[in-house]
Amino acid sequence: MTTETTVIELIAREAKRPPEEINADTSLDAIGIDSLKAIVILAELEDAFGIEVPNEMVASIKKVGDIVGKIDELRLKKGPA
Repeated sequence: MTTETTVIELIAREAKRPPEEINADTSLDAIGIDSLKAIVILAELEDAFGIEVPNEMVASIKKVGDIVGKIDELRLKKGPA
């Protein structure tokens, strides 16, 4: 499963929307994901990918693709499992 697929599935579940309605260009605000829900999603992604997401990252995330990019960046920094 790709990072994007995992992120979209988690966001879809939190937003109570079908994953097919969400893509990298989807604005989090447009689907009802506020900063609190974003923190919940990021915590789940930390567990899913074995990474630590800095809290200050939340403010820079506006779209689904932003999350995917940040997760991939953190995974690269972490290195192979």
